[in-house]
Amino acid sequence: MPKHIIIDELAYEAMLSFIENLYSTDKAGALSDTGFILDDFWLQDTAVIENIERRHGAWDVCLVFAHYLQPLKLIKRKITNFASFKKAEVTAHYMRRLAAKDQRGTMIINEKSIVVNLS
Repeated sequence: MPKHIIIDELAYEAMLSFIENLYSTDKAGALSDTGFILDDFWLQDTAVIENIERRHGAWDVCLVFAHYLQPLKLIKRKITNFASFKKAEVTAHYMRRLAAKDQRGTMIINEKSIVVNLS
């Protein structure tokens, strides 16, 4: 069974903030930089990762769709929330299996392929 990768809200917001701050590089971004969000063909080759986090007294169930060759190409979507962690865990497992192209979970994200240089 693949190891679970959890991307918390803070890390996701930091990545979005970093993308928004690219204007300070004196180089305007092109539409192709974020075109992968509109062109959803890449979602066919994504690994689906369930993400359960506690927020405002409830357990939020989110699915993260990440390209297995380019892990920083990802989209995170909130599915639902539960008062019980066990219910959230079971729902996240089945929602991941329903959303995944590869339901057995053989498409995995290699943590060593994620290289972020913020300097």
